[in-house]
Amino acid sequence: MRADGTIHARSIRKSFGSKSVLKDIDLDIASGEVSCIIGPSGSGKSTLLRCLNGLETVDSGVLKVNGEDFGYDETPAAYHALSRKRLAEQRTRIGMVFQQFNLFPNMTAQENVMSGPVLVKGADKRQSATRAQQLLASVGLSGFGDSYPAQLSGGQQQRVAIARSLAMDPQIMLFDEPTSALDPEKVGEVLAVMQDLASKGMTMVVVTHEMNFAREVSDSLLFMDDGYVVERGDAREILGNPQERRTQAFLEKVL
Repeated sequence: MRADGTIHARSIRKSFGSKSVLKDIDLDIASGEVSCIIGPSGSGKSTLLRCLNGLETVDSGVLKVNGEDFGYDETPAAYHALSRKRLAEQRTRIGMVFQQFNLFPNMTAQENVMSGPVLVKGADKRQSATRAQQLLASVGLSGFGDSYPAQLSGGQQQRVAIARSLAMDPQIMLFDEPTSALDPEKVGEVLAVMQDLASKGMTMVVVTHEMNFAREVSDSLLFMDDGYVVERGDAREILGNPQERRTQAFLEKVL
């Protein structure tokens, strides 16, 4: 089935041992939508993202990503886990950017960006090199292709990480607090790239503590606490006039 950039989740649950981390999560994200997830540490935000790209497997519930069952195949009688190869193919259409940059230190910026298409998809190296240069330019790093991660600032490394994810031509991009490890003066560099992606119609789910970004760029917002989605809706409405007491208490501390 053709990828379509949508996410639909119903009653998603996830536990680690006896600890329940996600509790009956419902989520609907349309193609081209930018959705931000906010909440206190330990509320389940990062775990939800990891379930959405297959790094974690949900315990129960229904998850459809890019228009198809994600991680399993539904039959009239049961759900069956997909083969590792099939799950890997689904995951190639979902980009993920982490708090830490996770670049290969022994590869240049260009080689990092090329690595996915060449190693995973078997793409032509010369064509991949040209595309890598174009992607680095698109994130403001033209001329940095031969630089190694250790030679780049944190903001530059994170932008390489974004370019590396885009090299796989994903329909959805997931961001797990992408600016939390950056010096304050570098945060704007990364947010500007993300805002540009949003303007081009990329479906994005962003776990963030950058409330101005959530207000200005996102279409929808989820506030999570203790594994639940406490409040969801228009980002500007929730940030300006939260309805739930727990959301109000959280925003009073961070705004």
